[in-house]
Amino acid sequence: MNWGIVCKPQAKKAVNMAQEIYTFLQEHGAVMAETSLAQEINVPAFTFQDLGKKADVIVTVGGDGTILLALSETNKPVFAINLGGMGFLSEVEAKYALEGLKRIIAGDYNIEERAKLKVVLDGKRLPDAVNEVTIQTARIAKILYLKCFVDGELVESMGADGVIVATPTGSTSYSLSVGGPIMDPSVNAMILAPLAAFKLSARPWIIPLDKNVKISVLPKSKESMLVIDGRYTESVSPRSDIVITGSEEKARFIRFGESFYQMVRLKLMR
Repeated sequence: MNWGIVCKPQAKKAVNMAQEIYTFLQEHGAVMAETSLAQEINVPAFTFQDLGKKADVIVTVGGDGTILLALSETNKPVFAINLGGMGFLSEVEAKYALEGLKRIIAGDYNIEERAKLKVVLDGKRLPDAVNEVTIQTARIAKILYLKCFVDGELVESMGADGVIVATPTGSTSYSLSVGGPIMDPSVNAMILAPLAAFKLSARPWIIPLDKNVKISVLPKSKESMLVIDGRYTESVSPRSDIVITGSEEKARFIRFGESFYQMVRLKLMR
């Protein structure tokens, strides 16, 4: 088996854990460290493009941000080891990392597929979203005026800080914090959630993944931006054509059997 390893290089604890994993996996196949990690532990470096072509499994060491980075740059199954905060997307805590890797080597695991969102801006396809796409004001405390359409039909017109379009995976992230529903990952739908809307009737919508969501920024808005998974950004304007729908690509996670509902209880209700 070919292994890729990705971690947050600024976190010393994560780098130390990644180095331990690198050494362990050398006895169980080819191991490729992503460039930023490789520079920290002085081993051969591989780009995300290399990992996407050659790795069978990507091991991430860090928090949810590291997982989202790996999933946005490759389509490989991710085994996520939590060294961040809540680590909602992670499969194991750091102390169980080697035990988890041994289970993968033994073939004792499942691969869970989750929806991504396809994002097209002015005819150009942007990186897929694993958690959410946010159209938001670029200036703090300045209101943004939006119209939201589903398959060409107007569903909402509002002034707000912005709007979130989230996957089921992202339903437990930013969308949740603005009052969006928790969605089982097996549901083929997305959430359209207003972000601090100045309108009492503005509420989240659940929309099938096969429909097109179009967001129009109205001319009286201030500067605005489109953000994918909190890391990829593009400036948008009233002239921008923003269309979001379900992607043909999937986010893939290595799982050992803990249910989504159990994870919600453990991580969000403690």
